[in-house]
Amino acid sequence: MFAARGLITPWVLCPSTTDPDTVREWLTWTSVGLEGVLFKRLDDAYRPSGRGWQKYKVYETTEAIVAAVTGSLTAPRGLLLGRYDDGRLQYTGRTSTLTRTASATVAGQLAPARHGRGRAGRSPPSGALARH
Repeated sequence: MFAARGLITPWVLCPSTTDPDTVREWLTWTSVGLEGVLFKRLDDAYRPSGRGWQKYKVYETTEAIVAAVTGSLTAPRGLLLGRYDDGRLQYTGRTSTLTRTASATVAGQLAPARHGRGRAGRSPPSGALARH
């Protein structure tokens, strides 16, 4: 199908297997962007908006710096996260919209940037956070 239709990037043909050892190996590939694997019956065809397939997601925990918030420090709606690399703060990702409980918990841990580094109400300067 890919060859017949001339499909190229962004289309990607995903590998498949029925071998559990191969799946276990794939689940070690999180460093190259693998986020999980899908499980389905061999005779189950793809159905748009259908249910029945299951996804096993890989979760990896690491420390990050809250580089910015959406909303306010007293009621954050989301967090933009970063890590230092060669002395520069590099953007690493963002949270989904925070629940009220999570927002209240996080708000108690936030403080304005020190040493005049805050940019409340403004976008980060170009290049300050690497694009994701």
